[in-house]
Amino acid sequence: QNARAADAANGERIASRWCHSCHLATGRQQNGSDLAPPFSSIANDATLTPEGLRAALSGRHPRMPDFSLAREQIDDLSAYLRTLRK
Repeated sequence: QNARAADAANGERIASRWCHSCHLATGRQQNGSDLAPPFSSIANDATLTPEGLRAALSGRHPRMPDFSLAREQIDDLSAYLRTLRK
């Protein structure tokens, strides 16, 4: 069975659909909430490893709804976040 490659473009679509109400999640977005860090900050957090990011996206966050993301969605969202690193 072939492993599926993560799709950053799909990750951006997920961020735009599900994350934008709290996070400044995409470059096209004008504003987010003061309660959640912008995705660019998350992406550039040197302490957040790929495994840590996957774990964070797999579980509930304080004040965050449970979206129950599938493994592929988590991989895609992680790939999108990696594109935001500077």
